[in-house]
Amino acid sequence: MASSNANPQAPPGANTSSNFARADDLEQRVVSKTEVDTLQSEKQSVNRWPTLFEILNRKTESPVDLWSFYVYMRDEQRNIDYLDFWIDTVQHMGLCKAYVKGLKQSLAVNERIRNADQTFSSAPGQSTPLRQTPPSNRQSNTSSRDSKSSSLLLELLVRNNLLEESDSRRMSAFLRGESSVRSSDPLVNAKIDELKRKSQTPSDDNSKDTSKESTSSKRVSTISPQMIETMIQQDLLPPEKPFKDSHLATREKLSESAQNIVRTYFLDSSPKRIVIPPEMVEKVIQAVHRDGRDDPEIFDEPREFVFKAMEHEAYPNFLRYHALSNVTSKSAAYRMLGSFLSGLGAFWTGYTLIFLDYQPKRVRWVVAVPFFFAFYLVLSSYYRVDPLLYFAGYSESYASKNGLVLIKEPFVKKLLRRRSSFVLLLILLMTAVLSIVFALVPGRRL
Repeated sequence: MASSNANPQAPPGANTSSNFARADDLEQRVVSKTEVDTLQSEKQSVNRWPTLFEILNRKTESPVDLWSFYVYMRDEQRNIDYLDFWIDTVQHMGLCKAYVKGLKQSLAVNERIRNADQTFSSAPGQSTPLRQTPPSNRQSNTSSRDSKSSSLLLELLVRNNLLEESDSRRMSAFLRGESSVRSSDPLVNAKIDELKRKSQTPSDDNSKDTSKESTSSKRVSTISPQMIETMIQQDLLPPEKPFKDSHLATREKLSESAQNIVRTYFLDSSPKRIVIPPEMVEKVIQAVHRDGRDDPEIFDEPREFVFKAMEHEAYPNFLRYHALSNVTSKSAAYRMLGSFLSGLGAFWTGYTLIFLDYQPKRVRWVVAVPFFFAFYLVLSSYYRVDPLLYFAGYSESYASKNGLVLIKEPFVKKLLRRRSSFVLLLILLMTAVLSIVFALVPGRRL
């Protein structure tokens, strides 16, 4: 999660410490490789600027990929806290999805095991002999009834898409315990009452019963994640092994993740406190600390605010420096200095050959070399486009250790091709003009 080694006394936005040092670490936190391949295949036919949303969701390639944007926010925009907050909320969303998906998969596994047990027990030759007294007929009947009610409840949950991790709003409602199902089956209703009773914590003892009868004689009952955990543990897990010990994503981890985000970005003492409206801050703190919520919807408003801030401030400049150019600002400064020295050498050589009336006259064409370098450096610095570097397929970038990245984004490649061709044509034209002037002007020895 978020870094906590920054100075707590620093004003909001002044802290530029980042959560990631390598591109691989960042990519693993945002989205899976399968999702990236799907997103990129959807975007192959798009002939336009990449949007900020596409960059943040890794739909783009270098030099406008997420890692390049992260390095830009950290080193040039000096406002990495916004992007770190976005990434942490994305990870929290992924954790919530993993939790709900784990519940759904566990229920499905339990159902398959129940079906297999029923098939085995009903197979010929597997019945209990008449002379052998069963351990408890009542227990057997109860187990059969529980198995049937669990299957019916699972079917009801699936039919109502209660455990749908792809719908963030439905998932948030489920995590808040606000999802409900309608059923007139007494077995299902009895099972819901049993799960509600067994999953109830002491703090819930005085809470009102949310089950109610509808006009169509179907009872409406709320389903909470704790009830699903209880159902899973009843069906499969031994009593001594709690749910959290058999699943990677648990409710405790969700709560810890939400509280860690609040501690890192929303409190006055937070090491990476983000600048957002006070009412948003108060709303999030109340939802997490007082109401005990951990669903991803609590961060929707701050995420939207942070996204718009990055979209209006950082995103246009990022495109200007990374999509319209392949030369960094530091390199542009060095190129300008180099062009001054090359131009000085070109004019010194040209005037020397003229005023010494150097013969044969064709030797004067040597001035084309320093003039070419002078114009190449000054124009590549001015337009921030290096034609030869582009035709080699590279772009200068702070996001790479060697300072170069491959140009892979199709639309950026198309734009840079036009700009590089224009700059190269301008370089050759200006070099030719001054070379002709200095080569053909009559010489006069002083």
